[in-house]
Amino acid sequence: MFGIGLPEMILIMALALIVVGPDKLPDLARSLAKGLMELKKTAEGLKESFAEEGNPLDEIRPDLEEAAKSLKNNLLDTSPFENDISDSTTGVNPPADKAAKAYKELMQENPEASPDEVVIDITDEEKQPDGKL
Repeated sequence: MFGIGLPEMILIMALALIVVGPDKLPDLARSLAKGLMELKKTAEGLKESFAEEGNPLDEIRPDLEEAAKSLKNNLLDTSPFENDISDSTTGVNPPADKAAKAYKELMQENPEASPDEVVIDITDEEKQPDGKL
């Protein structure tokens, strides 16, 4: 029962006896039993109503199965490496590819500079109105 063994049950009952007291413990047990019985009745009522009405998912099950098959076929038929991405040299990370391309162009413009000495000048148009980058 929910992974609670006899020692845990005895501990819970002892704590309930200490916290609630011996006078109110029978009333608490009755109200707890009533609540559990009402919960069981509600669950049984739901089961019966689903059995009478039928499962609402049965109506859309064929559509869901068709969509799942279509998705599976699309994923299996198309390899991610077959797609031609024109903005990227490798197709993996276009922003990184653009940065690498810009770096190569910069190195070609200034071949005598070492990679540590490359300085990028920002024109006034690229600055924000307050003069900051």
